[in-house]
Amino acid sequence: MTGTLISRASLLTFVSAAIVGAAEVETIGDGRLTGELVAMDLEGVITLVTPVSEKPLKLKSDRVSTVDFGMENNPGQVPDQRIRLINGDVLPASIEYLDDNTLRAKSPYLGNIDIPRSVVDSVQLGIAPQKLVFGESEDFEGWQRGSRDSRDWKIENGNLSVSGQGEISRKIDLPEKFVIRFDLIWNNNPNFRFTFADPLEGKSERVDRYFLQFGAAGLEIKRESTGENRYTPILMLSRRPDQFAGNRLKIEIRVDRTRGRLHLYLNDELEGRYTDPVPNIPRGSGISLASRAPSETEQTVEDLEVLVWDDRGDRHRAEARGDGKKDAIIGRYGERFGGRLISINDGEEGKVFLFKSDFQNEPLALPEVEVSTVFFGGGSEKSTVDEFEGLVLLLSGQGEIRVDECEFGKETVTARHPLLGEIEIKRSGVTFLERRKVPKAKPVKKK
Repeated sequence: MTGTLISRASLLTFVSAAIVGAAEVETIGDGRLTGELVAMDLEGVITLVTPVSEKPLKLKSDRVSTVDFGMENNPGQVPDQRIRLINGDVLPASIEYLDDNTLRAKSPYLGNIDIPRSVVDSVQLGIAPQKLVFGESEDFEGWQRGSRDSRDWKIENGNLSVSGQGEISRKIDLPEKFVIRFDLIWNNNPNFRFTFADPLEGKSERVDRYFLQFGAAGLEIKRESTGENRYTPILMLSRRPDQFAGNRLKIEIRVDRTRGRLHLYLNDELEGRYTDPVPNIPRGSGISLASRAPSETEQTVEDLEVLVWDDRGDRHRAEARGDGKKDAIIGRYGERFGGRLISINDGEEGKVFLFKSDFQNEPLALPEVEVSTVFFGGGSEKSTVDEFEGLVLLLSGQGEIRVDECEFGKETVTARHPLLGEIEIKRSGVTFLERRKVPKAKPVKKK
């Protein structure tokens, strides 16, 4: 079987339904269609053969958010290293070898691949997959709905919603470090309260727990305590509901109960890092969701998840490139060296990074376990790039690659990559196809 290659003047065509299989297209406004993906042109118009229509449907690009190929995103099956290219692509792969010209890597989806050193932006090591503690609910099993008002809570497609007042709660096996995230959506005037690390004891009793409250006055997180002061503010933000576009807010709270620290992210932006001001850090394992709004206000909690918080991922995001003119290597405890990464080769207990530092004559031989991130020189010059509309294949394990053209087969995807040329990817590793505005690759420097 054969497919037709797309280019900047042609279509991304899937010739046979046997090749393509089922795909799920999500549209703006919670629309969802399932069928056989026939084509996607470079304007983003998708042709879908579906049982709901006698003729193929044409979906405008501004109404389509993603195409899901139905492959499970299982980061636990991929290496704990990520190779970032100068155009922003991310490849989950294990480093096999490095010299002055080539980085050789092994990927579960691309196989063995030689990457020109000149197109490598950075390498991160020790990427731990996020472990899910709690995900979406299909029904109210495990939830407590004590009051009559709480019967107004509903579950649809894994999302929780309520019109008017009511409270629900449940026990979750919260680890010492955990992440809670969800999207809050509302109409009219929201009044929402969320507790966590909650022992879920009697309503009138003082307990040690945290709670987040969001309403007309803004957003706040407080600490409830059994101590002298029952309520102690941790943070208060005077950002009203009308300041969030589309009546929607993505909330992510990271809690480290070993040190009494909390991080708050709103719409994927770090709002701040905070320290619990009260002793006796809450040890409860419950959460609760409460609406205190009138009956004409509907509030919905979408994509509620609780995960183990491995703060090594935060460390990677916080690591700065520096001036970028030279290579830089960052150790697992934050130590930093500037100079030149000479090679990566096999050692007795794994890979060894041979690095010529600016501070000593003899190269440093660093075991793989002691390395967090490597930034390759020239990064500061790669930051100024044009933008273009491009096709992006998302890979299991938080990988993504830009492609100029693709051919979809039964087992593999053959793609023309702007930096690596023709590559072949296992179909099982491709989870989504997106069209998005992405940075154009910096031209490769000639030696």
